[in-house]
Amino acid sequence: MSLRSAIRLIGAILLCLPGLWAGGQRTYTNSSVLAGGNWYKIAVTEQGVYKIDLAFLARLGVSTVNLSSSSIQLFGNGGQMLPEAANGTKLDDLVENAIWMEDGGDGNFNGSDYFLFYAEGPHRWFPDAANARFRHQKNIYSEQSFYYLKIGANGKRITTQTTPPLANTNINSYNARYFYELDTVNFLSSGKQWFGEEYSNLPGKSLSRNYNLSIPGLSNGSALLEARTAARSFGNGSAFSITVNSQQVLQQNIPAVASGAYDLFAQTVQSSASFITTAPSLSIQFTYSPGSFGSQGWLDWFEVHARAQLSMAGINQLPFRDWNSAGAGNIGQFTIANTASSVQVWDVSNPLEPVRMQGTQSGTEYRFTRECNVLKEFIAFTNNGFLTPVALGKINNQDLHRADFTDMLIVCAPVTLPQANRLAQYHLQRDGLKSLVVTIEQVYNEFSSGTPDPTAIRDFAKMFYDRAGSDSSKRPKYLLLFGDASFDYKNRIRNNRNLVPAYESDNSLDPLATYTSDDYYGFLDDADDINGNATYLLDIGIGRIPAKDEAEAGNMVDKIIAYNSQQSLGAWRNELSFIADDEDNNLHLQDAEVVTNTALNTAPVFNIDKIYLDAYRQEGGSGGSRYPEVNEAINGKIFNGTLIWNYSGHGGFRRLAEEVILDQDIINGFNNSYRLPLFVTATCDVAPYDNPLVSSIGENLLLREKTGAIALMTTTRIVFAFSNRVMNDNYLRTLLKRKADSTYPSLGEAVRLAKNFTYTFFGDAINNRKFTLLGDPALKLGLPGKRVYTDSINGRAVSAIPDTLKALDSYVISGQVRDELGNPLNNFNGTVYPVVFDKPQSLQTRANDPGSSVTNFTVQKNVLFRGKAKVENGRFSFRFIVPKDINYAYGNGKISYYADNGSIDGNGLLQNIIIGGTGNGNGDIVGPTIKAWLNDEKFVDGSITNNNPILLLKLFDSSGINIMGTGIGHDLVAILDNDPENAFVLNQFYESELDDFRKGIVRYQLPLIAEGEHTLRIKAWDAVNNSSEITINFRVVKQDKLVLDHVLNYPNPFTTRTSFWFEHNFPNTEMTITVQVYTVSGKLVKTLRKTIFSTGNRSSEVEWDGRDEYGNRLGRGVYIYRLKVQTAEGKSAENWEKLYIL
Repeated sequence: MSLRSAIRLIGAILLCLPGLWAGGQRTYTNSSVLAGGNWYKIAVTEQGVYKIDLAFLARLGVSTVNLSSSSIQLFGNGGQMLPEAANGTKLDDLVENAIWMEDGGDGNFNGSDYFLFYAEGPHRWFPDAANARFRHQKNIYSEQSFYYLKIGANGKRITTQTTPPLANTNINSYNARYFYELDTVNFLSSGKQWFGEEYSNLPGKSLSRNYNLSIPGLSNGSALLEARTAARSFGNGSAFSITVNSQQVLQQNIPAVASGAYDLFAQTVQSSASFITTAPSLSIQFTYSPGSFGSQGWLDWFEVHARAQLSMAGINQLPFRDWNSAGAGNIGQFTIANTASSVQVWDVSNPLEPVRMQGTQSGTEYRFTRECNVLKEFIAFTNNGFLTPVALGKINNQDLHRADFTDMLIVCAPVTLPQANRLAQYHLQRDGLKSLVVTIEQVYNEFSSGTPDPTAIRDFAKMFYDRAGSDSSKRPKYLLLFGDASFDYKNRIRNNRNLVPAYESDNSLDPLATYTSDDYYGFLDDADDINGNATYLLDIGIGRIPAKDEAEAGNMVDKIIAYNSQQSLGAWRNELSFIADDEDNNLHLQDAEVVTNTALNTAPVFNIDKIYLDAYRQEGGSGGSRYPEVNEAINGKIFNGTLIWNYSGHGGFRRLAEEVILDQDIINGFNNSYRLPLFVTATCDVAPYDNPLVSSIGENLLLREKTGAIALMTTTRIVFAFSNRVMNDNYLRTLLKRKADSTYPSLGEAVRLAKNFTYTFFGDAINNRKFTLLGDPALKLGLPGKRVYTDSINGRAVSAIPDTLKALDSYVISGQVRDELGNPLNNFNGTVYPVVFDKPQSLQTRANDPGSSVTNFTVQKNVLFRGKAKVENGRFSFRFIVPKDINYAYGNGKISYYADNGSIDGNGLLQNIIIGGTGNGNGDIVGPTIKAWLNDEKFVDGSITNNNPILLLKLFDSSGINIMGTGIGHDLVAILDNDPENAFVLNQFYESELDDFRKGIVRYQLPLIAEGEHTLRIKAWDAVNNSSEITINFRVVKQDKLVLDHVLNYPNPFTTRTSFWFEHNFPNTEMTITVQVYTVSGKLVKTLRKTIFSTGNRSSEVEWDGRDEYGNRLGRGVYIYRLKVQTAEGKSAENWEKLYIL
């Protein structure tokens, strides 16, 4: 059985270990060369000798007045791709390069003076000694290499070979090499592999292409062609035929691919063959033979290896090397034909320190000798045809190498730098956390010689890790990548946003094996190699804020600050929500049951809500099946607040579940400021932040203003269900478990520990890497830290056998708040929010789909009482009456507590409370009193509203309000337009007033309501099952434009003061109100202007005392006024009315 069929895949749409230190880490310079002096950056695009003269320096911004030639220094490390293995050989900081100075011998750089330097260019050839050839590596990150010019002192200069040795072998030819690779398409928008020209018989395409190349001095004889091609053909395989100068050289037969969504997108073949060269130029033709209709082929790359004569006929620069000359004791005499008298040859085997050969010119031949114990690389050139670099300009001094030990590294883009600094300052003030904020360009400058290579980020973090050695207190704890990323490192796609790069997998063809991962930046031990087969553990907690601009970055920092503010405290922090998809033989429900049990066992103090799709009524429609009650339940949880929102099931970047329980439109309707959950999504591809071509729900949740999510532990690619459940389970177990000091881990710390546990014990490293933390890794989830205990029930200590809570009886429960270690907090003054739960109950799914089956699951959600009580000196008590609708069987209920004092909070529970039976009752026969408004208490019956207003209720009953939710018709409910299908159960949104169980309020976000006239009937029951109801009327106005209604001033007529009233359809909006008062003849006598934030649909904030602009009281009579309202977004409306002054 194949891997694909053996492991169940999610995707109907697409669908605690410590970090151990490994010794022997590298050492680093104490300070970067960039720390002082004047520095200028230049770029090169290819291998060769480059010339810089006075004019170029002037364009670069260098002051050339009295410029000493000895002061010119050049730095750079070559610019090729960095090794991904953590112990790979690489240069630390920028290294000075030797240059050849032509200053006329006067020591001054002026006039026609210039200097030369050698550059390898961005791409690289690796020697393959076993086959006496080379293999190319195209730089996937950049088409340029970068060098740094410093005006300093005592610059390094190219030396000249001293006494040439006597030769024992003659060389007049060399190993010529050529590669062609055009990277234009990435099939899956993932991974490092890009392909070139498409071959097909589709419109606008071709089945055959010629590539003409000329290798100077090409010798007749044997040559080698190697090529890699790809094809996507269903049913039958396809083939590439490759000819050189019309002679068949290579036939590449490429297997067919399957048509499944999770099968290989294309197959590839790489092969080589020898051919005979008989002409100085080569015409290479690739011809594609489709295997089926619509079959497509692509060229990845090809290489040509041949022998060529050492000749400079028609060229000005000739890089060369010779395998035949390399060997122990070999001293080669190299003879180059067709040379000009100005020819030079440099040994560039060490490209940072070339050596000028001392040769002789004889006629048109140039000869030199060189020891060739190892393979040597040379370049011959004349004074004509020097290459010219690109002038980029002056750069600022920097010194990341000198940075002290820090808690968090923040790598950002220039556009996110202000917000990164703001976040760093916030963490310092609030948490004492030291952060080092650096731009990505600064990292590139010191760790990749300017090349935008993601490995530079890893090496930057590794420097701090290595310097700390075995002292874990000095290691950075967090790495925050503050900026969006892209699978396209070279800006080939539209709207590309590669601000802070992500690591992309080598694989780009297998949807199951390709991925992006920021884990790469956390493998910091020397032995770590992301491409290896061993188990590698993360050494730092990593998170990313994929902001595209400063506005999104600001949104996120605002939300982080708000998350830890006083306004964010509340009993919502006691709630965990678990959502499970249907179908697949209940797989997702079973996974959700596993992780909910983990949450309960790890932290039983939290209240669990289960929203399992198959337990709800499914409705069909033209757009497919839907779960309206699930949408209502989810929207309610988001509005009320839930600390964690955990989903198991099918999904993708557009939506969760086939029935659309979450998509962009739903997210846009969220109203949960200060109640931001952590979203954990065990599903496919929720947040492919490295794909600018899509707008994902994951990124929208995170980056939207004020609402949405505080962070996401989510996926970036297609994932497997079993591995998802493992990661989900391990993350919750880690996140919800107190540490030895009784505090909770941060989001990033929990990710590191959970991933390391998963890497160690469960394998499937690729699936693990597809999970990422989007958010601030240093942020701690709003888990209440203090502890709340029950002392007594009706005066009887709970340490003894507690009283049984019986229906209709009244109880007084007392308790106290303690610190993390259980010590009383006698100085805690604030509020406690108790919730008394009936016994757990068993619910049953419906088997709505063929892939689902009826199953039972347990929830504890029926609430006897939800209240609020004052805490004084750490102690509290509250009273309530047990509702008549309890389950009369005896069993264990639960009392859940949340408490806060405006700055710190705590929680607790009592689990051994017995509930059951019936008591005496109180003879109450009167139903509750109900008052209702929309958006705020300025609402009056019949007013206009927006299309999803907030329902506000105030209720009173001497026995308290029944919010049990036992399903017997006694729910607190609002019914839209008397339609039972539009009944909204409000039980979970009810909260008693402080120290008075008889009074309470409801705030409920209504769903989208159609434009027009509507009614809302509210019905409530008290604890002894007396009921009352009221009805309110309202008119919904669409928000495509600002609408004003009932514009008036009150009182009217007036003598000394009046207020201007109006209704509108934009609640929770900042708006500027302008009132202009005119005489009946049209003269403007007064302008009033005020900016307000309107929470509801009615405003009366603008007042007037009847005086004109000069403070004079206006005379009696009729006046006309214009009232204009404009929102911050620019929508405006106005009305004209009359007023009377007495």
